[in-house]
Amino acid sequence: MRYWLPTALAIASVVALVAHLVYGAALSGADLDVYHGGASAVAHGHSPYVFSSSNQLQFTYPPFAAMFLVPIGLLPIAAAVPVWAGLCTLALEATVWILLGAIGMQGRRRALFTAAGTVAAFSLAPISSNFWTGQINTILMLLIVADLVRPDRPARQPADAGRWRGVSVSGRVSVGIGVGVGIAAGLKLTPLIFVPYLLLSGRARAGLTALATFAATVLAGFVVLPGGSWEYWRNDAWNTKKIVPVDDAWIFSQSILGAFKRVRHYLPATPLWLLLAAVVAVVGLTVAVRASRRGDEPTGVVVCAITGLLVSPVSWPFHWVWCVPLLVLEAARAWQNGRKRQKAGAVALWLAFALASIWTFAVFFADPGQPGTVLVVLFADLFVLVGLVMLAVLARRAAPRPGR
Repeated sequence: MRYWLPTALAIASVVALVAHLVYGAALSGADLDVYHGGASAVAHGHSPYVFSSSNQLQFTYPPFAAMFLVPIGLLPIAAAVPVWAGLCTLALEATVWILLGAIGMQGRRRALFTAAGTVAAFSLAPISSNFWTGQINTILMLLIVADLVRPDRPARQPADAGRWRGVSVSGRVSVGIGVGVGIAAGLKLTPLIFVPYLLLSGRARAGLTALATFAATVLAGFVVLPGGSWEYWRNDAWNTKKIVPVDDAWIFSQSILGAFKRVRHYLPATPLWLLLAAVVAVVGLTVAVRASRRGDEPTGVVVCAITGLLVSPVSWPFHWVWCVPLLVLEAARAWQNGRKRQKAGAVALWLAFALASIWTFAVFFADPGQPGTVLVVLFADLFVLVGLVMLAVLARRAAPRPGR
């Protein structure tokens, strides 16, 4: 810890300073502007759902998220920018730190690889766009990883776990697991996919803890913001039109439904999306649960997260911050095994997320009313394709071995 904390604070401070110099008081990032406005409304006794930013974006998260963000809302926007950037950087660093510890890396080497991994992550499109817009996703990711991936907790290691150190799925040691998932779901609904993951992997207490914690966040919202809570849970939580205000915005969504929207000239979106999303959900959760039961909790968590991104109606590019844990695990596995093919795969995976860009998507789809070429469609759906390929690769790894 003495090696990691000064390094983490130094990197976070640099990012905060850069954010302040780049954005300053003139530009906070579209989503941070919404967070700040919604939280400021709550701080002054108003509903966050009456706020509308200068570019007509509205607060679309659960009421608990607005309450959680009140400290940011109390700051002037010029101060909120660097503070938020620093906090999101620390969350990213802590996620990498926890994952490296889960695969057995310790001491100065762990601090060095955490710093290097964090710096390298800023070249990835999901991370750069997450910071550009001022999104909350690295904080959500940390809540889940810190909750489920606990390398220091006593664990029962399966015989075939090898050097991969996970967390036991035994109910006897899962006390307290699920709280972070419940809080993350209270901030943004998508982490609820980890509830069936916990239940199916034999951790009923953890799954129920996550549900109870989530319910507590909903109750807290009704206590503090009764009017706003009623409006959100009655209408806004189910209204994708508020999340995707114009149909052309679907060109950015990196989910299965978003991919179908982009090829709607060729395929009817809704029936096929529901069918494919159901298949991916079943396969993805099966792979995640199998990894968890083998003692490889980091892989189980990452597979579950990717499954959620694929089957969610909307997954913006900055939601794919889970590419960082995926890359950490794939790179560590490749260099531990020393196999050239796996090393090449890890490098290709990094390049895919580094070369992708929501601005590139926008250029390719300057006229969304016209169908694009096959190459354009494939590139626009890059995250979806990478997610599906990685599910297939990890499913093959998790498949029962002959004679076992």
